Amino acid sequence: MKSDLWAQLINTFEVNTRYSRRKMLRIANHHYARLQAMKSDPVILELLNVFEPALMLYRSMFSNLDSQEGISISNTANFTDLLDEMRDKWVNKWQTMVRQVYEVGTPEYIAIFPRGKEPFNSVEYDLRMVAVEALHKTLLTFPALTDAAKDVGEKLALLNEARNVQTEGFGTKQFTASMIEEQRLVLADLLEDNLCDLKKKYRKNIKMVENYFDLGELRRQSTDTDSRFMFSSAVEPGMTAAVTLPDKLKLSANADSVFVNRSNQVELQFFYAVNASAADNPVKATVLAMQSVQTTAADAGWGPGAKYLIVKNAGAVTAEFDVQVTEAVE
Repeated sequence: MKSDLWAQLINTFEVNTRYSRRKMLRIANHHYARLQAMKSDPVILELLNVFEPALMLYRSMFSNLDSQEGISISNTANFTDLLDEMRDKWVNKWQTMVRQVYEVGTPEYIAIFPRGKEPFNSVEYDLRMVAVEALHKTLLTFPALTDAAKDVGEKLALLNEARNVQTEGFGTKQFTASMIEEQRLVLADLLEDNLCDLKKKYRKNIKMVENYFDLGELRRQSTDTDSRFMFSSAVEPGMTAAVTLPDKLKLSANADSVFVNRSNQVELQFFYAVNASAADNPVKATVLAMQSVQTTAADAGWGPGAKYLIVKNAGAVTAEFDVQVTEAVE
């Protein structure tokens, strides 16, 4: 028979941050600031000395994770760009090299490209990789196609290297995320301990305890997805595109911003603005063709009240872009 815990025995800090580790960060930062303000009191100083190193470790983990997120976006873009180049250019070159030796429709040509370009156009990355690996192995069995086999082998090495960097980044992110969850539980326990100690200290004036905790944040429903915004779109030549930032995203000067330019022809400019019709900003991030930039919101022109991200394309062709904005660790 299931029995519920007495409410007073439940750690409210753990329960209310279970689905938002960034919410825990905001609550812990607020508590830390209040302890700092009262550290002249020996009792409060003792609580601060225990709490501070745990919070600093938590902050450091988040900084590492945000950095890894930005690097991961860049690594993924590099890998997918190579796959797209393979689909759009490399396969045509390989087929031309094979046709110079074996005409289309011959048994040899069919053996090399049994399904034409179809395997190289798969929506699944790994299936495209398998198609290139299979092509390389097949070409090695044809002595007359040594040059084609060499070219495919070199391109396959590029793809494998990009894929390994991408997947290694995913593993590092997962490990860091696991450590953050463990530290969230540590902070939850420390906050609960401090609550108990503060209740004892202020038992004659219990209302004072509330000053040490952000009750509004504690009661607010939020998840980690509220702390990160991701968006992909395109901007027409000579135009700007205004991206509306969600209200739940709490921006500040140090918010991590990653901008990816997927065009191979034009550069793009990214900057924050107060209104959607802004045409420019003296402070902005310029991203060259097929490049990505990771910066702070302030270095991309953010200021209080800026609820839009403007993407400016001064080139002559439409350009695709990706954006990721993450709340700062403060």
